[in-house]
Amino acid sequence: MGASLSKEFDKLKDKGETDLELIDKGIDELPSNIGSIETLKKLNLSKNNLKKLPPTIGNLKNLTVLNLFNNSLRELPQEITQLINLESINLSVNKLKALPRGFGSFNHLFFLDVSYNSITELTSQIGLITTLKELHISFNELTELPAELSRCLELELINASHNKIVELPSELSKLPKLKIINVTGNKLKFIPPEYGNLPKVEKIDFSKNSDINKTLDSNAIRGPEVLIKYIQTDEYKSIYYSETKKPRPADDAPSTTTTTTTTTATTPEPEDDDKKVPYH
Repeated sequence: MGASLSKEFDKLKDKGETDLELIDKGIDELPSNIGSIETLKKLNLSKNNLKKLPPTIGNLKNLTVLNLFNNSLRELPQEITQLINLESINLSVNKLKALPRGFGSFNHLFFLDVSYNSITELTSQIGLITTLKELHISFNELTELPAELSRCLELELINASHNKIVELPSELSKLPKLKIINVTGNKLKFIPPEYGNLPKVEKIDFSKNSDINKTLDSNAIRGPEVLIKYIQTDEYKSIYYSETKKPRPADDAPSTTTTTTTTTATTPEPEDDDKKVPYH
């Protein structure tokens, strides 16, 4: 397979090939001359048996899409960070424990999937990928998310479900376009109150966190708008800062003014249980 594949790569180089798909071909080693096909823009090597990539992969400077889904990769060569034109990387279902140094060098990357690996720490350099829109890191061994993610101002979706995350960074509240946060199946107790300030958020899914605050959970079941309003309340903030022992920001002191409200004779419309949407 290796020798015939190497010859094929030489032919593709001469043709100036731009797209290469080698899906489910039983490939366990990639010939080093893959790096000679410098015209490649899309490379799909999913569903093979690759345990490593040759350093020459870094020569594919025109590559925009790299799909390595469902292989046996244990590590990535640092040279992969030289692929600065990448827009999409799928590294899901491998055996990675870490991402290489310099992983924040991608200037055009908007999609990153490293789900179903064994990653224990997400490099803080992820914050340098300011074009990132979707981050999929579910089913790993993470205990936290880096605060530097707050620099990824284009981020719309974070899927960090089924890890071991015990706390979320409050800095993620600075993400102006974030719509979906999926942290189901972790070890969370609270959601930072600052998340109530996310202007575009549509869904915060923290189901299957067995230690989650019960009042927080009950408000989540009532829908996204109810949840967002609740985590903005003094009641929730008082519980959060008391239980987590975190200092409450000086500009977010509890309200001390008493407001007199006047009730009208209007009868509230009964809530239609059929319209309730479970929201976790």
